[in-house]
Amino acid sequence: MKKAVPVLSILFCAIILFFSFFGEKLYYSTKPQVELDRPLRVNDMVLLPGGAVFHEADGDCIYTVEGEQGFSTEILTVTKVRLTRCEPDETGYFGDGYVLVEAEGYSSAPTVIWASEALKDGQRVVEA
Repeated sequence: MKKAVPVLSILFCAIILFFSFFGEKLYYSTKPQVELDRPLRVNDMVLLPGGAVFHEADGDCIYTVEGEQGFSTEILTVTKVRLTRCEPDETGYFGDGYVLVEAEGYSSAPTVIWASEALKDGQRVVEA
């Protein structure tokens, strides 16, 4: 029993040191990376880059990001928003590849325009 206490203490200290040095890298390596963009409002429609629209089996959608302050960094969570309307921007004022979208309850939250892997509603992500 006398040897168990020092061994457990050393093991506990080693675990704390490991996560102190490598915890952030482990967290970031296990989360999908995303690139974000802020939408533009045009009348009642929202203008986004075409890459922000994800075409899935059950329809088109976009992913918005909400952030909350963590211990040392902001923690980002994605929310899936179903689109009620999606059409190409015919004006060309903002450049090629932009689309006009409309969705119920969608505000001007930052929107995912690229993801390193398929996203799920409520998933935690990191900004690339």
